[in-house]
Amino acid sequence: MSDAIVLEANKREVVGKKLHALRDQGLVPATIYEKGKESVNVQVPYMALVKAYAHAGMGQPVELTVEKKKYLTMIKDVHTDPVKHQIVHVAFHAVNANDPVEAEVPVHIEGDVPAEKVGNFIVRPHDHVTVKALPADLPEALTVSADKLVEPGDHLTAADLSLPANVELISEPETVLATVEEPRVQEEPEASEEVDAADVPSAHGSEDAAEVKEAE
Repeated sequence: MSDAIVLEANKREVVGKKLHALRDQGLVPATIYEKGKESVNVQVPYMALVKAYAHAGMGQPVELTVEKKKYLTMIKDVHTDPVKHQIVHVAFHAVNANDPVEAEVPVHIEGDVPAEKVGNFIVRPHDHVTVKALPADLPEALTVSADKLVEPGDHLTAADLSLPANVELISEPETVLATVEEPRVQEEPEASEEVDAADVPSAHGSEDAAEVKEAE
């Protein structure tokens, strides 16, 4: 886990249609969910939230302070405006520092890919895996060596990952992380036969043929 990611929030009274005005002020409505307790509506400064989300994603804990009360949370859901591509709502889930949690962690391929040196390429069906660990033990990312990616059909799976101590893999071991493929060869279109204009029948058919015969 990297350094603690800290975010300040304030309780929110605004709901429904009035949320548009809140967003116009540079604030993002959010909700904190905690097992066995009522959810808490909060609002967070937009830029501070964007920075925290960029660092934490959905795989690192966020220390959320709401008017002097602190919550250890994980970001579980982020809604964005499909047109403006801006965050419009976030769901935080409060967690216990002493209880393991499940989180999605990015996977990075380390080193040069042998297959790419001979013109092949790799496809990434999955670039994240789900792991389980105490919040403080969640890795920022996992790495796997590219050495096995040599020939078309070679692949890396979640089973190839070396997990840190106290981190459990939840994703299926067979989950494919990368596979080697050959570039597709584009077939050239067949050349069409050249046709002499004299061989093309006239739209007027036999009438034109008769006229040509008389002219001779």
